Amino acid sequence: MIISNEIERRYKLSSNEFKSNYVNCGKPVIISGIIQNWQSFEKWSLEYLKYVSPTLNIYAKKFSVNQRIELCSLTIEKYVELIKKYEEDQKNDLPPYCHDLPLFSLIPLLIEDVQPFPLDYLPKWYWYKWWRYCQFFIGASNSITPLHFDCLLTNNIFFQIVGRKQFTILLPEDAKYCYRKGWRWFFVNPENPDFNKYPEYKNTRPIKFIVNPGDILYMPPGTLHHVRSLDMSISFNIDWHTEKSSLNALAASVKGMPIQNSYYNFLLAMGLVFKIPSSIIFKFYKSYLNYVS
Repeated sequence: MIISNEIERRYKLSSNEFKSNYVNCGKPVIISGIIQNWQSFEKWSLEYLKYVSPTLNIYAKKFSVNQRIELCSLTIEKYVELIKKYEEDQKNDLPPYCHDLPLFSLIPLLIEDVQPFPLDYLPKWYWYKWWRYCQFFIGASNSITPLHFDCLLTNNIFFQIVGRKQFTILLPEDAKYCYRKGWRWFFVNPENPDFNKYPEYKNTRPIKFIVNPGDILYMPPGTLHHVRSLDMSISFNIDWHTEKSSLNALAASVKGMPIQNSYYNFLLAMGLVFKIPSSIIFKFYKSYLNYVS
């Protein structure tokens, strides 16, 4: 196994080059120089979120050692206090991780802070109310998402706003060495792999790197990723399909993809391939944004 930090980093990557050299080629990339003028970099913090919506009930996740997901519900005010207490004294228990939360829909004023948004990176089908497809990640330092791939086999654009995150990614062809659990989770811990228990992991080629505030990370469909927050962190992403990836994802229905996932991919294919407007499709798709797989 050779661990590399060789992921391409591009400055002000044009949408045409992004699509032709990365999306169409299934190649990850970190892009800088696109979002550095967003107001979010000046405004967003734990205190700001508590100020704008203290009583909003959100959910957060705890990932156990055996990768079970435990959900808990709490207000933003309570969640902020848990994180602050942990950051002041890391002897306290690690707070749960606010993971996959559709916060733009819950606090619409946040949309103003991420303008201009690089819509040209996305298929035009997603442009109408694009923010509805975004999901947030908010958590304390040392918050971890175990090794997995995105459940609909979508493309992923990830925007880092506050703090740094350490990613370990593996391209889809290495999944066969990572000891899958269920549809999209994996037993191997890339930070400390147990080669006695998981000897095939030695055949992988993990790429390890840090995503900094102002970075955009693109991951192709099926990219395995393990994520650790190095600092208190606020970020969000969009999972999205092209026509090609939506059809590839539908084909995965016969390879173990859960029926519910196939349903959401069918909806997206209806929009992208058969041009049914997103304003019609979204009313059926929106339940995905609260779906835990």
